[in-house]
Amino acid sequence: MYSIDYKVTVSDINYGGHMGNERALLLFQQARIDLFKSLDVSEIDTGEGVGVIQTDAHVYYKGEGFIGDTLKISIVDIEMKKISLNFKYEVLNQKGFKILEGSTLILAYNYNLKKIGRFSEVFLNRLRETIN
Repeated sequence: MYSIDYKVTVSDINYGGHMGNERALLLFQQARIDLFKSLDVSEIDTGEGVGVIQTDAHVYYKGEGFIGDTLKISIVDIEMKKISLNFKYEVLNQKGFKILEGSTLILAYNYNLKKIGRFSEVFLNRLRETIN
């Protein structure tokens, strides 16, 4: 599991007085970006010129987030294949209540060639070590 903390700010709040529904994917992406950064890679280059491109996402809303809340965003699992990573997430508020869960499917993508690529074994092994 890999986790980061996030403080809900005014820009996260919608007209209903709680965190907007569109923020879920931004929170998931931030956890992914931080994970990749901890591995000295990025979403544009995970190694050998291969980045990532998101092809699918699912969000399940379990509760509300409010301004000032400190959220724990966790990548709880990653199903790894040579060309895809299926990330599973959960987001808890400071009371430990799950407010979001979901997943994103990302593919290995070579931005220079504009086509699907393959993740390097080095990257996949480092990712496994970090999550497990």
